[in-house]
Amino acid sequence: MLPSIGFAQKKATLKDRWRNSIGASAHLLMIRKNVSPAFGLFYNPQINLVNKYGDFSLAATMPLTLGVHIKDTWIKKTYFYGHIPAVLEANIGHYSTRDFRSDIGMGLGVGYGVQINGENISSGFVATLAARTWFFKGSLTFRYLFHLNVQGTGYHSHALGVAVNMGNYFNKLTHMNKMSKFQNFK
Repeated sequence: MLPSIGFAQKKATLKDRWRNSIGASAHLLMIRKNVSPAFGLFYNPQINLVNKYGDFSLAATMPLTLGVHIKDTWIKKTYFYGHIPAVLEANIGHYSTRDFRSDIGMGLGVGYGVQINGENISSGFVATLAARTWFFKGSLTFRYLFHLNVQGTGYHSHALGVAVNMGNYFNKLTHMNKMSKFQNFK
């Protein structure tokens, strides 16, 4: 049984469990001791599996990247790049649920993912670390992701992403006076 973190939520509908964010990411593909970058758009749909506490959740998430690798010294061709991981992530604090009360938060997760490098497809283990906080009147997530390639002709990779957390419920938090100790959003 998990310890009580924050306040318990009353509802458990799909709408209350669903969160998503959109942004950009850069992946550093490891080629022996060198790196070659790939850049893309980042979308992170997430559904909370454990949603009982206001400032803690256990979530299934897919931090997707679709983009391009541009020809460089180490990989001599330009091609479509994609990274599609499935991750189980523990979140604490800011943006862990729709009922959070913290101004900062983090997530830590592990999973398995597919990497698309042009015509080559590979797969491997994924680990991710996320930090979340307020940015003006919105919410941002900064995410680090490591892909350990174990099958196929892909690469180990390190990724950094920044995403805007989406949701009209941020207004609801202001209305319910849950954010008054953090910021004045009038």
